[in-house]
Amino acid sequence: MGRLPRGRKTLTVVALVVVGMLTVIAAPGISRAKDAALGAAGTAIQDRPDANESCPWLDSETPIATRVDKLIHAMTPLQEATLLHLLQVNLAVPYEGYTPAIPSLCIPQITEQDGAAGVASGFMKTVVNDFPGVTQLPAPIADAAAFDPSLARQYGDVIGAEDAAKGIGLALSPTINIDRSPLWGRSYETLGEDPYLTATLATPLVQGIQANRVVSVLKHFAVYNQELNRGTSLDNSVVSDRALHEIYLPAFSAATQAGNAGAVMCSYNLINGVPACQNAALLDGILRGQWHFDGFVRSDCGSVYNEAAAMAVGVSQVKCTHLYSPQELAAAVATGHLARTELDGLARPLLTVLFQYDLIANPHPLDPDRIATTPAHRAVAQRTNAEGSVLLKNNGNLLPLDLRHISSVALIGPGGGTPMPAGHGAMHVRATNPVTAEAALRSVLGTRLRYYDGADTRTAAAVARGAGTAIVVVHDAEAELHDRTSLALPGNQDALVAAVAAANPRTIVVLETGSAVLMPWLSTVPSVLETWYPGETAGPALVDLLSGKVNPSGKLPVTFPTSAAPATMPDATAATFGGTDGRVSYTDDINVGYRWYQVNQVQPLFDFGYGLSYTRFRFSAILAKVVPAGGGAPGSGVTVQATVTNVGPVQGTDVVQCYLGYPAEAGEAPRQLRAFTRVDLAPKQSKTVQFALLPGALSTWDTRSGSWVVPAGAFRFFVGDGSGSAELPLTATVELAAASLGPNSGPGHPGG
Repeated sequence: MGRLPRGRKTLTVVALVVVGMLTVIAAPGISRAKDAALGAAGTAIQDRPDANESCPWLDSETPIATRVDKLIHAMTPLQEATLLHLLQVNLAVPYEGYTPAIPSLCIPQITEQDGAAGVASGFMKTVVNDFPGVTQLPAPIADAAAFDPSLARQYGDVIGAEDAAKGIGLALSPTINIDRSPLWGRSYETLGEDPYLTATLATPLVQGIQANRVVSVLKHFAVYNQELNRGTSLDNSVVSDRALHEIYLPAFSAATQAGNAGAVMCSYNLINGVPACQNAALLDGILRGQWHFDGFVRSDCGSVYNEAAAMAVGVSQVKCTHLYSPQELAAAVATGHLARTELDGLARPLLTVLFQYDLIANPHPLDPDRIATTPAHRAVAQRTNAEGSVLLKNNGNLLPLDLRHISSVALIGPGGGTPMPAGHGAMHVRATNPVTAEAALRSVLGTRLRYYDGADTRTAAAVARGAGTAIVVVHDAEAELHDRTSLALPGNQDALVAAVAAANPRTIVVLETGSAVLMPWLSTVPSVLETWYPGETAGPALVDLLSGKVNPSGKLPVTFPTSAAPATMPDATAATFGGTDGRVSYTDDINVGYRWYQVNQVQPLFDFGYGLSYTRFRFSAILAKVVPAGGGAPGSGVTVQATVTNVGPVQGTDVVQCYLGYPAEAGEAPRQLRAFTRVDLAPKQSKTVQFALLPGALSTWDTRSGSWVVPAGAFRFFVGDGSGSAELPLTATVELAAASLGPNSGPGHPGG
């Protein structure tokens, strides 16, 4: 299977296009027409007894390349062009994007859907069908905070399984752009600010999705890090070649080569003046040339500016645009203005992937109303809550709480104490079995729970006063199309926390945020727990964390600044985020996220990789050893081992992290993540962990030679459980010789 892992009434329709996104206002009486349309489009081709005779490309014994050739030879230019222009959601076809069936060629309707946290309804909320019966997973940023590739695989499997159950062949997921600024409205969709962490988690995410015969469409290639001016020439990311390779491309390299992703979505923005979807250096030079990608490239919604330029770099599909009109492309072939071979060249990679995933002969039945969620899927959601929640502060060991004997608990916050279960935008997933914090705590505490929505600070203080413990749940509000203008909590939430903390010294703050927020009240509260956008299992997961049934083990995948001023946070000016004069200046260069704080010697509020536990861990006995690459390969690798011991009173899991310090002449940040592993330990138990760093993990990008190179000199290795110097007690140094590894290598690359 190639890439595939083993394992009607008259209706009145009103359409509104909002920044390239289609919203449809539903009219009554659509169900029968919709069901008929889906039934006709979704019939399994193999059910036709003469299918293999009339459509020989369905023969699974024939090599895929031959099947593609046969199908292309049988197609008219108009039929071929029809596959290149995605249609949008409408009353009869509720999928976000699709190409219509071509029955004469045995081609079924091919469908796609967001999103990164489950089967999304997002901008389709006003459509009669908004994909009920799915699992609202915690946001991808929570998955990132778990630092757990095995969980990422399960997370991806839930997305792929539920997509398949709904009849979706292409999942617009995952979002693997770097969270360059916490102001980005889509920070919650990402896997954080570090390219190595993102690359390491992107690969199993893709593999999990595609294990269900659903094609993973990687988003958004590349250097897409803001919403302001999206889809216009003003969104021009001016970035150095070195930063492009070291920061913004590693996750795509890993997800296409190790993850074997079937498709890549080119992004809205320009990169150094050239639109991403028209960028030959990016698509032909790097993606296909250096990485040998043989899947297909498609646009985002309206991200193609010039049709001829996009066709020239092999963009196979477009969406939300008048470009790639099937009728016009067919006419151009007929008049000789477009070579048929050029049209074939666009269709070939698309058809190849569709055959590889058996989506032509054996499409997933179109059933948008099917119940796709399962208890096992909800268990993955709750495991993501458990592993991804980050304990930021716990003075006096206020947590965990003894919920069996506590006199009373005041829960304060809107939405039953779960105000922001999911981010907004195309990624928004409709919950099937949501359980709020109030409902979950009520099931344990009964009348000992006092709940108030927090609308008035005086009332909130009165509710909190006298309670055994007060829990305040606060949130930010991230959304596609809109960047945040401030890192402050919206509305009166800071005042709310301050009022409750003044009324009750045993106040716990629970954050539901998509990235970093400011905490002016931090010194007044003993405990803070970050749960991100927790999804439909928010309530039970929070009870487990508060009670100690689950010991927090998450680590921050983003840095939390002390303020949003340019002196204390990177990319805090209009020129560097948002842009001025038609350019967004990536002057942070390779020093993105925690690297910027290190290089500029700025102490953040909370470091990348930081997270507390209800127990304590000690590190000892570091050993670093040079290992020749072997097999005639250039360069040497390094193995690093260390011992971690649980010196506290309860069982716990720590994320042991290994950071690399380059020779000073390399011009790199002092410490960069290069390996990590989760270690579960009983009290007084010790384990020795070992990290094998291949030569690529030790390399930097050399623009002059167009190659990854290992600089000669002393390399330092740091081991602990965070990127801050206080969390990295162990260091070791080795000397390495210089080596050139070629253009297809680097940190996060599967082959080193």
